[in-house]
Amino acid sequence: MKIGELSQKTGLAASAIRFYEEQGLLEPAARGGNGYRHYPDSALRRLYMVRAAQSLGFTLDTIRGFFTDAGACNKGHTLEQIAVRVRAVEQEQAMLARQRTQLFELRAMLEHGADSCQDMLFDDVALQ
Repeated sequence: MKIGELSQKTGLAASAIRFYEEQGLLEPAARGGNGYRHYPDSALRRLYMVRAAQSLGFTLDTIRGFFTDAGACNKGHTLEQIAVRVRAVEQEQAMLARQRTQLFELRAMLEHGADSCQDMLFDDVALQ
């Protein structure tokens, strides 16, 4: 399929498709005699995978490692990277939970006794 059709099916701009190709996330398209790019049907699945992985917080470098040089899924490496990302998400969740607790504590201080923000103690908040 031509880049315009691939763009229409994926919702990606043609420039984004070319960028992914340049970054090694999509195998280079074959060129017709007229110079147009022609992508195999597998390009559509690959672009869906790349976009889904990005939406899960993976970097382009990490996503690139999901695939072997032959274009197949590098299952072992992908599973390792999923585990790394899960740990990162868990750490972010813990940090957000602490911040949420601290925000409720600060709000309670203001609502129930502190006359001003200057009266509040910020024991767990590092000043920068």
